[in-house]
This record gives sequence, structure tokens and C-alpha cells, in this order.
Amino acid sequence: MNITVFEAKGLTKQYGAAFALQDINMTVRAGDIYGVIGENGAGKTTLMRIIGGLVHPTSGELSLFGKSNKRELHLVRRQIGFLIEMPALYPNLNAEENLTFYCHIYGINDPKRIPDVLQAVNLSNVGNKKILDYSLGMRQRLGLAVALLNKPKFLVLDEPINGLDPSGIMEVRKILENLAKEKRVSILISSHILSELQLLATKFGFIHKGRMIKEISADELLKSAEKQICIRTTNLEETAQILKDELQIEFITISEVGEIQISKKNVDMEKLMSVLLQKGIQIQGINLSTPNLENYYLALIRGSKS
Repeated sequence: MNITVFEAKGLTKQYGAAFALQDINMTVRAGDIYGVIGENGAGKTTLMRIIGGLVHPTSGELSLFGKSNKRELHLVRRQIGFLIEMPALYPNLNAEENLTFYCHIYGINDPKRIPDVLQAVNLSNVGNKKILDYSLGMRQRLGLAVALLNKPKFLVLDEPINGLDPSGIMEVRKILENLAKEKRVSILISSHILSELQLLATKFGFIHKGRMIKEISADELLKSAEKQICIRTTNLEETAQILKDELQIEFITISEVGEIQISKKNVDMEKLMSVLLQKGIQIQGINLSTPNLENYYLALIRGSKS
């Protein structure tokens, strides 16, 4: 049975004349890893705060695990783990002491729970090391451990990989994949690192200026997104300008890894190579990419009238 974990119908949050969220309709089902995508100020964090009961919507409907009235929502939120912005940790305490504090807050008496969550986030061997001596990645993983203490069926994570190095990002991704596959935990996650989100999420929701402009599954993304030509060169800006001037290519992006990306549609590869060589551009590599979440998002934003 495909259980609905979270559903929003017409969810709106207004501050004075400004809308943080406007008429949001979305659904997270059991087993989803739902990636929320949007620019800074799009409303992602506001949405997560509403789910957590930290912010009350101006209008619209919200349900969690099929429950929607105020008292029921308060009870079912105990089945949710939250990591919104930076985790609140006591710097002069170690991991176990921080988790013991949160166990008291949550009313958790299971003596195995702390070692279980430390193992889940790969922090079993940190001993008495105080939080002030932790790396950013270790802090993020401990914040995730706090979110896991209550054995949640639903995790809400706001930028959990923000500021992490590549190995830290990979480690958090493996933890979340394991939670989804082995523990059947549903996850709502936001991140600006779209290439990483594409590796993790099974479904995506695109929020722009407070509005949900598109929901799409990972499978639908692969089928619908255009293939991209990726060009690696040391002269990114000059190459991009040549593509605009000589080939009239209007939409050009530079990816997180420093590649120029253009749509393959209506581009003559032979002519493209010829023009770049004539202009003296040293090409380090050129290839066709798989459908790209970043480009799909940018195309949505360009096409949005919001």
C-alpha cells in the first residue's frame, strides 16, 4: 500500500503583503526521497518549518500520515526527524552527552538508542572528543543522529550537505540511501548541490518564488530532459561568448565542475568543433551528458512566468 506521508493542498504562508509560500500542492509517499529544489528565498525552509510546526500556514491544508487536525498533527510529528539549518549542539559536550540530552528531551529511555544512531552516522569511534573539535561534516552527521533518535518514519532535512567536502557529501548520501532502503524511512531533503541531489532523490519538487512549479519523478526526469553537450576548456568565458556570437546559442550554463553545457538540440557538432578550433580554443574534452537536474531546473525557471 502506497501510504501518503505528507500532503499539502493550497498551502500558503503570508507575511504582510509578501508570500513566502503560495498555493503549494505536493505529496510525499512512503519510500520517497523527495528533493526540494529552489533558489535562496524560494520558500523551502518555510515549508519545512510548517511541517515541523514551527511556523503556522496562513491558509491551505496540511496532513502528516493522513492526520490533519491540530492535536493529531502534534502527535504524529513524534514520528518525524528534523535537521533544519545547523544542528543545535553543545560544543563542550561529546557526542554521547549531546545525544543523552536529546533523549531526555524526547523521553527516550532505550539504552541502545545512542550507540545505534552513532553507528548509523559513522560516529561510533569518536570517544570523548568534544563537539568544538569536530569538523563540519562530523557536526552534520551528529545533527542527523539527533534527528534519528526517535526512530522516525519521515526525515526532513534542510541542506544537510551544505559546506561539506566531497568525501563528507558521499558519506551523508550513503547514510541516507541506507535509511531509505534498509529502514524504509521517507526523506524530504533540500540542497543547492543539484548533481548530488540527482544521485539520491527519487522525486523532485521545484519551488520558485514561493510557488511549486513542477513535480517530477527521477524516472520522468531521465525521459524528459534534453541531452547536453559538455565542453571542457580552460577558456570558459571566451568559449561561451564564441558560442553565442558565432552559433547563436542563447542558453549556456557553466556547471559546478567547470564545464560549459549547451542543449544538443539543433546543434551541429561538426560545425561547433570547427568554429572553436578556428578561434584557437583549446578543447580539453567534449561529451554528451546524461539528463541533468541543474539544466532541467534552469529551463523551468526560464519558462516560469512567476
